[in-house]
Amino acid sequence: MAFKMRWLGTACFEIVLPSKETLVIDPYVDDSVSSPITAEQFEGCEYIFITHGHYDHVLDVGKLATRFNPKIFCSDVAAASLTRVQGVNSDLITTVKPGDVVRKEGLTVEVLRGMHVDFASEYRRLTGRNLERGVEPMSVVKEGLRVMLGTDHVPDRFEEWMGKYPAGEQLNYVFEPAGGRRLYMAGSYPAPSVIEEAKKARTYITLLQVLPGRTVGGMEEQIANLAIASGCKIVIPQHHDPLFRGSVETDLSELKRILAARSDIIFQELVPGRWYTFDESEAA
Repeated sequence: MAFKMRWLGTACFEIVLPSKETLVIDPYVDDSVSSPITAEQFEGCEYIFITHGHYDHVLDVGKLATRFNPKIFCSDVAAASLTRVQGVNSDLITTVKPGDVVRKEGLTVEVLRGMHVDFASEYRRLTGRNLERGVEPMSVVKEGLRVMLGTDHVPDRFEEWMGKYPAGEQLNYVFEPAGGRRLYMAGSYPAPSVIEEAKKARTYITLLQVLPGRTVGGMEEQIANLAIASGCKIVIPQHHDPLFRGSVETDLSELKRILAARSDIIFQELVPGRWYTFDESEAA
């Protein structure tokens, strides 16, 4: 058996399982800088899994929910935003937390703990300076992103979206189709506790979050360690594409060098929008 997958920019993946059902992770295409398709161009969607509630991971959930009535899995904070802001039918949503296991016909999903990047900490790491005390929270986010991404541009509705879509708990997922290989959605900051958590994944493919823009510099070893801890054979980077117009290009060279030193891991970059087939005939 085999499954098909394409990366649509940011953390959005469309996966056609061996059962022919479609699973979508973090739907965000219509307002994305990188996605080559729109929400109208999805041909199916039986499942949606959300890593956290920020707008660049959920903005198109409501559109897919209206068209396909998928089963949606996310944190309670993300669920509240989807029902309140996008009018998603709560009957479609199942809230999950780390340690939960979702079992559907032909698919098992384990929920693992993740961690979101802290904007103030990254500002300090990249500049050697602390943000001034008493700064309004949204200003902290914007200044952190400016330094991380190298651009002053933010979407016109950025503050509105950030207010409507709080992050909530960060979740990672291990997907295991019946009789197939395991796939780990590692959409997380590579903190030591998360690297330890990744050992539970025991996966074949890891969809590895790479900190975008300038942020990856100096973090390559930790990011690689997250992939290595997961036990994967294939690493697919994600979330390293431009988040905003004018963002500094993410330099993957050092991360690739570290992982290339391991003969047991393949680093495979996906072109946004292009379908790739992964053979599952030899289950892990």
